[in-house]
Amino acid sequence: MKYDKNYFKTINYTDYLFRRDRYLQLAKEIHTLVGDKLRLIDKKSKIMDYGCAVGFLMEGFKQLKYHRIYGYDISEWAVKQAESKSLHILKSLNKRTFNMIICLDVLEHMTDRQIHKVFKNYESDIIIVRIPCSSDGKKFILDISDRDTTHINHKTKDGWIKMIHKFGYKTILPLNLFTIYDTPGVMCAIGLKSRAYF
Repeated sequence: MKYDKNYFKTINYTDYLFRRDRYLQLAKEIHTLVGDKLRLIDKKSKIMDYGCAVGFLMEGFKQLKYHRIYGYDISEWAVKQAESKSLHILKSLNKRTFNMIICLDVLEHMTDRQIHKVFKNYESDIIIVRIPCSSDGKKFILDISDRDTTHINHKTKDGWIKMIHKFGYKTILPLNLFTIYDTPGVMCAIGLKSRAYF
C-alpha cells in the first residue's frame, strides 16, 4: 500500500484531511493533562509525533507555543504537506531522546520488528498511544479497523501492554480525554518510565 493522497482522503476510513480541528483540540487536551495537571512536560519539552501524517497534532502544539516539536512519517506525500507548514520532520531513525512520544493509529501498521527498531532509537520518559486491538490476535474488534488492509499487527490489548512494558514503560494507564479514549476495541493509554512520577 502506498500512503499517498488517495490513502488519506479515501482508504483511511474517511477523509483524514477534515480532522485538523480534532487534532488541534487533542494537543490542548494533552497539554492540559500532561503539562498543566501532571507537570510532566512544559513548553521547553521535546515532543515527537511518530506517524505524524500531515502534521495536524504538531500544529496544535505549535499554537500552544511548544517549540521543540518533531514528527516522523513514512508517507512522502504527507511529509511534503507537513514541511510546507514549516513543521520539523525527521528523516531518519537516528538515536534521539524526547520528553514525550505520541503514537496515534500507527503501531498497527508495523511489524514487531519495525516497532522494536523505533524504540531502540527513540527514547522518551512518556508515551501516548492509540492502537486498535484484537480479541484473538487475528481479527480486530472493530470492523472499521479490519477494513484497512494496512493494519497488519493484530495484538490484544494485553499484548500491546506487554510490548510497551518491554520498552521500559512500567506504569501504563488508560487515557480518557474528550477526543481520544480507551475502549474495548481501541487501546488509548499513557505510559511512564519512572514510578517516581507518582
